[in-house]
Amino acid sequence: MSAPEIRFPEFKAPWRPTVAGVAFKHSRARGQAGLPIYSVTLDRGMVRRDSLDRHMESDAADGQNLRAQHGDIVYNMMRMWQGAVGVAPEECMVSPAYVVLRPTKETNPQFFNYWFQTSRMLHKLGAYSHGLTKDRLRLYPDDFAKIPLHLPTRAEQDRIAAFFEDIDAKLTALREKADGLRQFKTGLMQRLFSQELRFTRDDGSDFPDWEERKLRDFIETVRGLSYSSGDVSNEGVAVLRSNNIRNGRLDMNDIVLVDVDPTKVNFVDEGDILLCANNGSRNLIGKTAIMTPYAVGMAHGAFMMILRGPENLFVFQLLQTDKFRSIVYKNLGAVINSINASDLKSFSFNVPSDKDERAKIADALIALDTKIDAVTYQITHMETFKKGLLQKMFV
Repeated sequence: MSAPEIRFPEFKAPWRPTVAGVAFKHSRARGQAGLPIYSVTLDRGMVRRDSLDRHMESDAADGQNLRAQHGDIVYNMMRMWQGAVGVAPEECMVSPAYVVLRPTKETNPQFFNYWFQTSRMLHKLGAYSHGLTKDRLRLYPDDFAKIPLHLPTRAEQDRIAAFFEDIDAKLTALREKADGLRQFKTGLMQRLFSQELRFTRDDGSDFPDWEERKLRDFIETVRGLSYSSGDVSNEGVAVLRSNNIRNGRLDMNDIVLVDVDPTKVNFVDEGDILLCANNGSRNLIGKTAIMTPYAVGMAHGAFMMILRGPENLFVFQLLQTDKFRSIVYKNLGAVINSINASDLKSFSFNVPSDKDERAKIADALIALDTKIDAVTYQITHMETFKKGLLQKMFV
């Protein structure tokens, strides 16, 4: 195929056959003191090493690091086939385990940066990598230079790169909006549950003082379904697990089907709270999600717990607070990361004594959740749109 499925109308000429070594030259320039050090990530391209949360090994000496100029393509030899590549945003140093590629005058590095995200190109990058097993594959610069390509003119490269940069700018704005809403909600929750900010009755009068209440006053717990690996089937009852809680929302991916007698199953109802009660990772214990209509008729696994009650919308917001998380961590089992129903229901919180005030708090926070969900949907929709175009605008 010498031309992509979708093109801008001003470009008609077929993409010319060439190899990657024509578009880039391998650079071995050594680093120098004072330059920032960057790492290549799978999902964010090149980022400053000191911005990464994970622990980094001690840096190589400046003279052993490689130097990349603004606009150079940098890739991780061991992870290029997975998309570990980026464009240097400034003059910087990178690990000697990376490869630095300097674009020629007829090469737009951002065009290639997007091209490397396509499944067809990732397949090529993997095919030209060498290693006995997949986790040992390496794409050496000499092998990268041999990869066959069909390349458009620099003008068409510029047009395609600018188009995807516009999409990325919109995605960045949406992500910043979602982050801003989440931060606003976090701040509002702190003010509401600390009583720094309080609602009044509809007639303007004050609600009564708050009181100490236990979770058992608001919820009942429903046990999950125990099953073995032999019960997993291609059909049967859908079972929700910890994987199905993502960012406080129900995620319908990775649903397990279990061949079990339906009369022995406690099915999920709309509005139930699904809570992770047992997991190898302590950070997942206490994670929750409200069950949507899509979950009705599903079951939940034995390591999960369903909380059910008439004020679940308020309880769900209460379980998002730092106070709840701190109580959970204090009550985890000494050997196994788990929390049992009896302990959970004994957790005590200072809450509004009036049901109407609890409802007002829940309504305010749920309204923000709805806005966050709407922006998140826009992000997902645009990411899908971008992914589809990537496959159709490159060869």
